[in-house]
Amino acid sequence: MSAVPHEFALLKGSPPPGLIAAFEDASRNTLARHGMSAFEMTREAAIAHESGHVIVGAHEGTTFQSVRIFFRSMPPFGKVWGGWCAEENSKEWTSGPDTSAESDLSRARVIIAGLAGEAITGLDKPGSSLDELALSQLLGVNAAVKLHDHTLSDAEYSAYAQRLWHEQVWGVAVAILCSNRDPFMRLVEHLHQKERIQGGKLRAVLAQIRRITP
Repeated sequence: MSAVPHEFALLKGSPPPGLIAAFEDASRNTLARHGMSAFEMTREAAIAHESGHVIVGAHEGTTFQSVRIFFRSMPPFGKVWGGWCAEENSKEWTSGPDTSAESDLSRARVIIAGLAGEAITGLDKPGSSLDELALSQLLGVNAAVKLHDHTLSDAEYSAYAQRLWHEQVWGVAVAILCSNRDPFMRLVEHLHQKERIQGGKLRAVLAQIRRITP
């Protein structure tokens, strides 16, 4: 493993190093093991996914303008559902040697929160959110580089990086959603009925979010 964090910026610019290759490898492996059904994107899953992003994002300090779900036709899947969370004052975020480990872990939690939302509602598929999974894990590696004992062997470091992601990214994202099930379900129900929430209604839901300690 490299002793220097991968440096990248989003929302602008090219994808982080290795992200496309990791996503393509994961997609091929998932397709080979589970077939096309692994990539189905249902309306219910899209609702849970976007609700997960918003609850964890707000917990981590992001302010949102609106959330919506939508569909488009995509052969051979037919109707494919997705969504969008519009942040207020959205700007480029970065990860690299100059960002803190906690900043990397926090952003990784927001990124993986959509999949966590699907998982806690039992709506995740083997092919769900592979791009977000790869990106959040890359951020976890960046955090691990900054936190680990540099006397560790490569095998010990790899195990540490995996444990850090499971405990401080995936585990915390799930814990945030479970601790905030009421606002999560309010978002789910509103998106189910209206397919969009914004303004005062969204702020009222997010005001119910309770902080947890990672």
